[in-house]
Amino acid sequence: MQIENIKVCNPITTLIQYLENKGFRIVEFKITDYHFHEVYIKMSGERTDDIETININNIQRYSERTFVCSCHWSTIELVYDKDTCQSP
Repeated sequence: MQIENIKVCNPITTLIQYLENKGFRIVEFKITDYHFHEVYIKMSGERTDDIETININNIQRYSERTFVCSCHWSTIELVYDKDTCQSP
């Protein structure tokens, strides 16, 4: 995968493919640092327990919605189509 002629690292590409297989889709992407090939990708989908224990080398989960690779500091942010926690 490439964004603006920058090759996305393998761990992020693997995570994108995994999330796409779970029904997520890319809704935004950009280069955040051209020198280090750091990218930001936002993906949208339905909340699922299937992504609670993602085990991909060089991918760290920083929060419920944020994954970061340790090789290029690229970030994937998740947004959920339907939040289960809604105000009354």
